[in-house]
Amino acid sequence: MQTRALRRLSAAASLAGAMLVGACGDFNVTNPNQPTLGDLVTNPTRGKLSTAATGLFIGARRDIPDYVWRLGSLGREGINLAGNNQPDYQEPYFGPLSGTGFGAQIWEAEYRQLRNANVYLDAVPLAGQLAGPEALTAEEVSASLGFGKTLKALALLYVVSAHAELGAPVDVNRDITAEPAPFVSEDSVYGYILGTLAEAASDLTAAGSSVFPFPTPPGLAGFDTPATFLALNQALAAKAYLYRATASGSSCGPTACYDAALAAIAAAGPAFSLGDPAQFATGAYYDFSNAAGDLPNELSDGLDQPTYFALPLLLDLAQLQTDGTTPDQRAIDKITDQTAGSPQQIGGIGISGEKKFTIYLSGGEPDPSAPVPIIRNEELILLRAEANIGLNNLGAALPDINLVRTNAGNLPALGSLASQAAAIDELLYNRRYSLLWEQGATWVDARRYGRLNTIPIPPGFANSTPPDPTGQFGPSLVPTRLVIPDNECRARGLESGCSPLGT
Repeated sequence: MQTRALRRLSAAASLAGAMLVGACGDFNVTNPNQPTLGDLVTNPTRGKLSTAATGLFIGARRDIPDYVWRLGSLGREGINLAGNNQPDYQEPYFGPLSGTGFGAQIWEAEYRQLRNANVYLDAVPLAGQLAGPEALTAEEVSASLGFGKTLKALALLYVVSAHAELGAPVDVNRDITAEPAPFVSEDSVYGYILGTLAEAASDLTAAGSSVFPFPTPPGLAGFDTPATFLALNQALAAKAYLYRATASGSSCGPTACYDAALAAIAAAGPAFSLGDPAQFATGAYYDFSNAAGDLPNELSDGLDQPTYFALPLLLDLAQLQTDGTTPDQRAIDKITDQTAGSPQQIGGIGISGEKKFTIYLSGGEPDPSAPVPIIRNEELILLRAEANIGLNNLGAALPDINLVRTNAGNLPALGSLASQAAAIDELLYNRRYSLLWEQGATWVDARRYGRLNTIPIPPGFANSTPPDPTGQFGPSLVPTRLVIPDNECRARGLESGCSPLGT
């Protein structure tokens, strides 16, 4: 990995230290051999590869709470009002985005994950050449490669969805002393992601009916064999195809990405119980816990705590249920009043903390083990609707839109989608409320469709700190993407705030 932060890692740094800090207690993994990066490749035993695979699961989730609340802040879903770190509440609402604070995130942890995945992928085939009980069978090698490549693609998906037209480096499997990997365009990053997922799908298929030669976490229940993990791979491919179709400078053609997304969703559908409203929550999840050495879900913020707050405008903008008065059930299910007494307030910020998110609570109380979705049934339905809208098959999109509207939101069914533009409006509305505070979908979607100016300005915004005049923010005072971290710019001999592709 050639980002500045990761070039500081020694080639002999402990793989266990890089990958297993905060190891999930549910895995019950020990690592008596303490394999180094070099040792994993030169002596890739079954046990060491199992430990490394567990580390990849852990690395995949490390930045997820940050991803949710940071992108959620950009999309005006919520705000961090803890007050102990000014960039966390200042930058996403009032700018400017800096290369060392809020704006420089969703980068270092993801590239550390990519480096670890590449080391793992280099080592796995060598384990197939061993003899005895420490060797992997050909099917286990294929299963492990498919798993590692899928998680590698997922890490890049987070990077590019946060940095958009800035693109990202992808050729990162190079010597630690080499020059930093070049940036490629947003479209090329998606192409690389999809190519990696396609390779992974071939590997998982070649694994046949074998099992993974390592433990899988509870959040992957139902996706914990190569055959079922393939469904997760295809669900992620569908999402990447649709993101590529709407990316700046997309080379995917007028129908190719949409058709490919529909094919991937059809392949993933059975494992997700696609189309069954009773199974909207079925999917793959990141696990957390408060166990010793594990990572708690920091998004599980108590109703009387001062950190993460939902914006009241989410209730104000919600469509009304069939009774004509009650807001969308998804808003009611996910948002409630804070209980600290008076609203949380920070001087100079005209946005007060009045509402809290409940989706990571249990019985109204904090739950550090609350899982965060990777992707689930309800999103896949909306992705299928998006693909059909992209193809202007509005009649095919309508049943999926109505399935989510009526069952998740208790909203009246629509009789038709009057136009492609109206269909996109409805799609983005439902993605906002179905995926609220799960993955920053409001902001990502608004940017993908050139609708950042539709993200509402919260009451009090205009009376607060003046918005950033530097051009990072769009016409609605919403940032268009995160920035390249200063360390990454300096590694390339560029100034702070660099745009390596000249965008």
